[in-house]
Amino acid sequence: MMGLCLLALFQQLIHLIMINDNLKQHIKSLCINKTTEVCGFVVFDGIEQFFIELDNKHPESNNFFLISPIDYLQIKNKFTIKYLFHNHNNADSFSESDIHYQKFHCLDMLIYNINTDNWSEMKCK
Repeated sequence: MMGLCLLALFQQLIHLIMINDNLKQHIKSLCINKTTEVCGFVVFDGIEQFFIELDNKHPESNNFFLISPIDYLQIKNKFTIKYLFHNHNNADSFSESDIHYQKFHCLDMLIYNINTDNWSEMKCK
């Protein structure tokens, strides 16, 4: 039983570690240079992982994000989505809205907190 728990923990760590430092640095630089929440997808094209930034369509984009369903479907049809990503300015943890909507989309989520320089991952359950 303990072996299974350790294996699950290891798999979660490896999944996040698989995003290389250059990709993380690229995403961080996009977040630091914007006043709105950055959103998009970490995707895999069969060869490499990369980040696709999307326009944040939310009317209050400095505190929330909204991705166009058309953008989502175009990316989903072309790539393997590894993470739905957005940044937070004040919280290291996922918001109630993040948790609520993840249940409907069933996508692993990744956030970056600009102020604390922390990454957080939430797996789809």
